[in-house]
Amino acid sequence: MADPLNGAAAFTRSAERVVAYLNEHTPLTDWSVSRVTNGEQIHVHVHHDQVISVGDRVDWNESFCSRMSAGAAHVVPDSRRDPQYSDLRAAERVGSYAGYTIRDDDGALFGVLCGVRETPLADGETIDEELIRLLSDLLSSQLELSRGIDRERRSIAIADALAHTDALTGLLNRRGWDRVLADAQERVDAFGDPVAVAIIDLNGLKCVNDTQGHLAGDRLLVSAAQALSAAATHVHRLARIGGDEFAILANGVTARGADDHFAPFSAELERAGVSAAMGVAAAVPGLATLAEAVAEADRAMYARKVEEHH
Repeated sequence: MADPLNGAAAFTRSAERVVAYLNEHTPLTDWSVSRVTNGEQIHVHVHHDQVISVGDRVDWNESFCSRMSAGAAHVVPDSRRDPQYSDLRAAERVGSYAGYTIRDDDGALFGVLCGVRETPLADGETIDEELIRLLSDLLSSQLELSRGIDRERRSIAIADALAHTDALTGLLNRRGWDRVLADAQERVDAFGDPVAVAIIDLNGLKCVNDTQGHLAGDRLLVSAAQALSAAATHVHRLARIGGDEFAILANGVTARGADDHFAPFSAELERAGVSAAMGVAAAVPGLATLAEAVAEADRAMYARKVEEHH
C-alpha cells in the first residue's frame, strides 16, 4: 500500500483516476495530464488509445493546449474547421479536442488536462466543458497539497542524502548520490519535473598517482571538485561516484537544454587545469528513467574520451 504521506504518489493516483474516468465517460479516446516546461509539453499521465502516449513531447507553441491556454476554445468539436486551431500541424491527426490548464502550487502554469481523438465529434456527441474545468481545478488543488506534503518529506530525505559525503572532496558519495537520484525519479514520474545528469571522468589520474604520488592525485581530485562546485547553483547536486568519476544532477533541465546547461562545468574544469570528459542526458517521463539517463551519459562520456584519445 502506498504511503499516504507521499504527495507524489497521491498526485499520480489522482491524475490516473481522472484520465481513466474521462476516457470512459467522454467521446474522446485519449486523455492526458501533461507538464509544460522549457517550451515543451510532456505527457506524463495518459489513458492511451489512439493518439497520445506517456513520454510524448511536443513544442508548446505548436500545441492545441497552448492555443487553449491563450484564450481559444476549451472544447473543439472539429479542429479542421475551427479557425482558432485549423492552422496547427497537429490538426492533421487531432480531429477533436478538450482541455483546461492545471496550476502549480505557486500559481504558475504546471500543465494541462486534455483529451483528443483522431476524428471530429459526430452529431449528438458532446463534452461537458464544466466537468473538464472542475477536474482540472481539483487536480490543481491536489497538486498544491502534494507539493506541500512532499516539501517537508523531501527536505528530510535530502538532508539524509547530503549526510553521505566523500571524505576527500566533500561532495556526495555513491550512497548519497543514489538517494538523490531516487528522490528526483519520484518527481519525474509524478510531476514530470525535468531533471538532467552529467557524468564526468578525469583524464590521467592514474598517471598522476603513478608518477607524482597519491597526494598529487588527491590534489587533482580536490581541484576537480572545487571547479565543479564553482559552477554549481542551488539546482545542482554534485557527487564523487568513483575513483576518478564525478556526477551532477540538475533540476529543471530538459534533454533539449542539457548540453548548454552543463557547459559551464566543463569550462570551470578547463580553467582549473583539470582534463576531463563529460557526457550528459536527461530523464523523460515514460521513456527514460534517471538510471537510464545516467547510463546514457556514461556512454556519451566514454565516447568523448575515445574521441579525444584519437
